[in-house]
Amino acid sequence: METVGVGDLVQAAGHAGPWTVLEVRHGMALLEHADGHRLSRRTTTLTVVRKAEAGTRPPRTADGADGGDAPTLFD
Repeated sequence: METVGVGDLVQAAGHAGPWTVLEVRHGMALLEHADGHRLSRRTTTLTVVRKAEAGTRPPRTADGADGGDAPTLFD
């Protein structure tokens, strides 16, 4: 099984995708769809569509924020 990492594009079972991985913590991944919707799923239920390139960051959100120190669904 391929490890899910920040910036990867993944397919979440039962959800149209792909989704971008914004954060991975304790076996859970925070995902964002291109339309701005977010959800969290266990990393074991995700299929990696494309790995992130080394040194890249997840795309900025619709409001222009890059996540930085802002709280996430995990906080």
